[in-house]
Amino acid sequence: MTSSIIALAMAYTTLGVVLLVMGLRSDLRWWIKGVAIVITSAFFVVAFYKTRSLLGWPGTESLPPRFQLLWVRVLEPNRAFQEPGAIFMWVEELDENNVPSGTPRSYKLKYSAPLADKAEKAKEQIIAGNQQQGAADDMAADEARETNNPQQSSAQPPPADAERAEQGVANLDPEFMQQQPQRVEFAPLQGPLLPVKGPN
Repeated sequence: MTSSIIALAMAYTTLGVVLLVMGLRSDLRWWIKGVAIVITSAFFVVAFYKTRSLLGWPGTESLPPRFQLLWVRVLEPNRAFQEPGAIFMWVEELDENNVPSGTPRSYKLKYSAPLADKAEKAKEQIIAGNQQQGAADDMAADEARETNNPQQSSAQPPPADAERAEQGVANLDPEFMQQQPQRVEFAPLQGPLLPVKGPN
């Protein structure tokens, strides 16, 4: 995997150098050359963040709807260093029969005090030998449904510490900053659902 990343970086570098040389020797207007250089440089930044997951960095996309929690690490916010905090989870997706996928993945979620508390309690259960499963749903989708059905609305305002944790953010990962909040719950892991036996 590392060799693939190195090859990809070399390919981008070569492409950037070729474009720069051709641009400097061409008769194009200076502003066209400038725009091409800026766009090429921007793609280097995009490629960096997109390939980090290939090197084992935790993903910033949404958690699967149902998963087995393998481990969790809570990073508390640090105002002194302008760090908003984060919650790292190592999970394995569960299918409709409650069977693990066999492919563990690492996720990075925005810090919030309620989620951190739930995650720490789930970790304590794992340490005690009680496997945990989780369920995650999109809070934005829930809010949209509640907006369309105001009579069924049960939404609560976001926790104050979650809002404070996002102030003074120093994280440069745009995908992490744009991450949509999810509602996550943990419970003891249920066994696989077996097919119903027919009559003998």
